[in-house]
Amino acid sequence: MTFSDPKYPIVNPSPSVNDCISSLRIRDYFVASGITSASWAYGYIFGKPYRHATASTAAAFGLTAAGMLALQDARDRLMGFKENQREVKLYGLYPEQVVPGGAASAAGARFPTAGLSVSPVRPEPHFKNFN
Repeated sequence: MTFSDPKYPIVNPSPSVNDCISSLRIRDYFVASGITSASWAYGYIFGKPYRHATASTAAAFGLTAAGMLALQDARDRLMGFKENQREVKLYGLYPEQVVPGGAASAAGARFPTAGLSVSPVRPEPHFKNFN
């Protein structure tokens, strides 16, 4: 998770895995197939005694890594950390957008000041009879 505010409009601040899968682009599928096939080739080239078994295992690892990369890219686009014009057109904007240089950043968006809060302890304890 990044500690900076998003540079692009926010579509979904907390996307689920289903949201990320439904917003995958064609590029994500090509990257996943490229990583998987490259890892299969790597396993075939360097797995001399058992080439096909090593290649299949390497392809499984490559597919797992490619899936994680594709989900990470989709999540970053939905949260506004990467270019997301296509997602904004498809899903719309989130109602509460981060305003760069706004009132929140002047007060310190990453270091907010605590206001008056309600105590989570019910009933309120009284310690005047304890020494």
